[in-house]
Amino acid sequence: MTPLTTDRTYLKTDRACQELRRGGIVALRLGNGAACLLQAAEISADDDRDRLQRLSGSGALLVLTSSRLEALGRTLSSEFCGASLPAHNLDQTGIGRLAIDPPSAKSLGDSSSLIGERRGSLADYATRLLRIAKLLPAVLLARFPSRDAGKLRRLCEDNSIMLIEGRDIDSYMAAAAHSLRIAARARVPLRVAPDAEVAVFRAELGGDEHFAVIVGDLDKLDAPLVRLHSQCVTGDVLGSLKCDCGEQLQGALEMMAEAGGGVLVYLAQEGRDIGLLNKMRAYTLQDGGLDTIDANHALGFEMDERYFLPACRILEELGVTRVRLITNNPDKIAQLEAGGLMVAERVPMAPPSNPHNQHYIETKRVRAGHMTSES
Repeated sequence: MTPLTTDRTYLKTDRACQELRRGGIVALRLGNGAACLLQAAEISADDDRDRLQRLSGSGALLVLTSSRLEALGRTLSSEFCGASLPAHNLDQTGIGRLAIDPPSAKSLGDSSSLIGERRGSLADYATRLLRIAKLLPAVLLARFPSRDAGKLRRLCEDNSIMLIEGRDIDSYMAAAAHSLRIAARARVPLRVAPDAEVAVFRAELGGDEHFAVIVGDLDKLDAPLVRLHSQCVTGDVLGSLKCDCGEQLQGALEMMAEAGGGVLVYLAQEGRDIGLLNKMRAYTLQDGGLDTIDANHALGFEMDERYFLPACRILEELGVTRVRLITNNPDKIAQLEAGGLMVAERVPMAPPSNPHNQHYIETKRVRAGHMTSES
């Protein structure tokens, strides 16, 4: 894609997310001509299902991801990313029970009308778009019977509905990362690192702002210590005991100060990139007995929604190509190396646990494959 085309596709996706977050309807079209109208189930109103059906000319469906369905007691084969079920007999209470409410083994009842949805389908793209918008990936969706592009365009124009293409969603993440540039840089002395400065990165296209804490003189370091730290308001700011994020943040800065330099890349990816609201929903489910992974799955999300291409771009902008990565997470290593950086060494970090986060840390080790300090 040319830069202009990339800008347009990014901005269209961003606008579509804003429309969905305010409860609006968005039209989605794929390269093969298949199209639909969609709306976020969690903030839909009583008459939205009927409006979707009237505008599209087909029955509305409720689309759920495979992880949400599994939490509701239904397992799909690996070829399906989710499933849809007819919404004609669901009132708003029924939609909420299936899409939002805490799962129970009987949530789907005796329904046998689930339709498996494959990757690359309208349903797949629709749930991906909602995840980008930090909304629960549960969708009210109505397909267009016709693949007439002109007819679809006229309907959108007549009803002030935004139209987005599948390729816009495909290119969104990469476009946001590749356009990151330093927007401001200033000296910010820290208690543990008086020689620190902060560089704030903004995508030229808009979107989330990330920042880097730079300790010492990077030019003197062949492979500086680097920590990729995803935003955690509860741990970093409030001092929550449910996770170890605050301790990892401060511990990494102390290690960099002792080593003579390093970079902490602070990414706007709250709750493994499901957002603060959904993170609190996951905490509620954890209080009911689920671990962190099952709680995310019960909401319809993957175990970890983060991607680290923005971190690769930030380090590149700072002139860093080789790193000693402070992490226990093998996925961070893999994504950095896939993004063109050389991970010269993994530096483990294991803050002491407490009674509130022992299960959280053990879940990361056992189920997410996080490495211990010795491995």
